[in-house]
Amino acid sequence: MQNILKYFIISLFCFSSIYTANAQVNKQKTDTVIKAAFRGLRLDIDVVPIASGFIYKGERFGYEAGVYADLKHKYFPAVEIGFAGADKTSKDGMNFKTSGIYSRVGVDFNLIKPKKDQLPTNNMFFAGARLGFSPFSYNYKNVIVENEYWGSAITQNIEGVNTTKVWFEVVAGIRVEVLKNIYMGWTVRNKKLFGKDIPGELSPWYIPGFGVKGEGSSWGVNYAIGYRF
Repeated sequence: MQNILKYFIISLFCFSSIYTANAQVNKQKTDTVIKAAFRGLRLDIDVVPIASGFIYKGERFGYEAGVYADLKHKYFPAVEIGFAGADKTSKDGMNFKTSGIYSRVGVDFNLIKPKKDQLPTNNMFFAGARLGFSPFSYNYKNVIVENEYWGSAITQNIEGVNTTKVWFEVVAGIRVEVLKNIYMGWTVRNKKLFGKDIPGELSPWYIPGFGVKGEGSSWGVNYAIGYRF
């Protein structure tokens, strides 16, 4: 009985040692693969929303930054966060006002493939996709509501309407390394809003991160200045 117990303890110790050594080897291999794939992070600041505040004279404004992981210089998982809003008054005196945060997640794919006789370039021509999300509230003031039966009209204010909008984006653009680790370039976005308006509801004219709502689709352009860590 004692011999069996000793054999069991020795076997358990050997199995534990082998398992621990194997786990360490696997972890080292995994770490090596991750280190080989991961080539840094890039932080971008978008200057277009800032410029929009001057172009539209305060009717639209915003701030946006993005973080992009470089995996083998082929794949760039992206997280973009911003704050944007609008304060617009129409010719008939109706005012729309909103502001809120938004975020996007997605991935870019570098379409530049280095030639065999050339060194890889840090410049990028890419295409990708995003999923956008924005919870915000909005107000309408001086909304003219006409009564067709009586032929009269009244003015109403609609305030504190809370909503959440989700959209999908297809993106394409370039990034050029103008100085060591400093990048500049533009991104074009085509955005498609999910969901439909509720009948009878006064939908928002502007959505943070999406832009002017229109018919549920929108185009956007970003110009970014970035630093690679």
